[in-house]
Amino acid sequence: MRAIEKVSQIKREALNSEFYFQSLLEQAHAAGMLSDSQLEGIQFDCLALLAKQTEKYNRGSSSSIQVEAAQNLLTSIMFTIGVWLKTYPNPDEAVAALQKGGVSTLFQKGVERIERLIKSSKTLHSLITKNLVQTPNEFYRSTIVDGIKGFFKLYRPEFAAHETHITADYPISHRMERLMGIEFIHKYLECVYYENLFCAQFSAEDVHHLLCGYDEHYEQMLINIYELVLLAAMGCILSGRDCRQLELVPSSVQILGDLFHGKTRAAIEKILRETVIQLSAQLELSEPLQKYVGESLPQLAATIEIAARLLTLDRVFLVPQYPENNPQLIFSFGEKMADEKYSKVLEEIKQCRYLADKKALIKSEIHSLADLEDLLLDAELSEAETLSILGELSAIEIAALLKKYPETDVFDLYGLADRQVALSECLQKYLAALPAEQQEAIRRAAAALNGRAMSE
Repeated sequence: MRAIEKVSQIKREALNSEFYFQSLLEQAHAAGMLSDSQLEGIQFDCLALLAKQTEKYNRGSSSSIQVEAAQNLLTSIMFTIGVWLKTYPNPDEAVAALQKGGVSTLFQKGVERIERLIKSSKTLHSLITKNLVQTPNEFYRSTIVDGIKGFFKLYRPEFAAHETHITADYPISHRMERLMGIEFIHKYLECVYYENLFCAQFSAEDVHHLLCGYDEHYEQMLINIYELVLLAAMGCILSGRDCRQLELVPSSVQILGDLFHGKTRAAIEKILRETVIQLSAQLELSEPLQKYVGESLPQLAATIEIAARLLTLDRVFLVPQYPENNPQLIFSFGEKMADEKYSKVLEEIKQCRYLADKKALIKSEIHSLADLEDLLLDAELSEAETLSILGELSAIEIAALLKKYPETDVFDLYGLADRQVALSECLQKYLAALPAEQQEAIRRAAAALNGRAMSE
């Protein structure tokens, strides 16, 4: 016979995961499980506990405290009690424990549980940092290594157990419930741990090339690595390719487009679950990791459904790219002349009345694009004069300047000096006046230029 499940008067989903204790009291009182006098007694006990914590906070020297600090201490107390109350199988049992044990007892148990969560989180963090995904993505390392270290350094569970301190910029795949303090950090690290375990099944080089298929400059983008790797691995299985190489090809995306076209989210999720069974067998995934991957599928199914409808599956199932194989133009701005000589030439050009004289001086005295760039910025030239001088340059010189001064928008303007904005605008006007074929050739050359090899 099946065991009869006890019906709880308070539904867990009705409670606030961040402010669990407070919402439990509200729900218990509304359900008649706590009388007015019982609720008042619990609130009084919390204030008595606040007085004790205030004395500790002030190291016994004074009972006075700023209102904001007192509110923070009370929030910490309630958070700590809530951490323990969450350990009960259902909210009704948590209310019974509150009635039986009292606030002080539950607070102490919460303190002990927080200590265990801190220890467990530090262990998880150590395991993760020893097996990081080898990726140039800036947000990954800055959050998972530096950010988490910062949390442990700043965390004060005795007086501010609810504070998190960090924003955790690197996104995880799973949608987490709203949590605070060590609860958030522990859950976040659990997710990162399993995502890292999965990504470790593939070579760092293959993962890198896959992510280049998303964007060649993905190192500066907020993306979840695990999700893109998982999608690629499943895509390989569904299109008959080796999942270990993550090497989808354009025809694979076409096969996947035909497969998912017109299918409901539920049908897509069913296909993904069947695929994960094969994937788990081929990669010999552990049961906990299989469970984590399985929990990722509803969200991925929703992503695939939308992409299939919009014909954008190539942004979901990525085809690896190999930017190191792309031809690159290497161009140097050249050496600058001595400051004293440059100042003399600049002054002579400013004194010239006619553009023809200015251009003659430039041709005779300026022998590097680095010096010409400075003159275009410093010589107080009109727009017409600048456009005329640009007309004397080669296509590769224009491309080099475009690489350094790309088209600006309203947001870029805040980071550029007026003269730099003016040069950028002149370059765009010059380019727009050229035939379409020349414009495209110059844009391609600018994109191919190796910026690191260009002298600043």
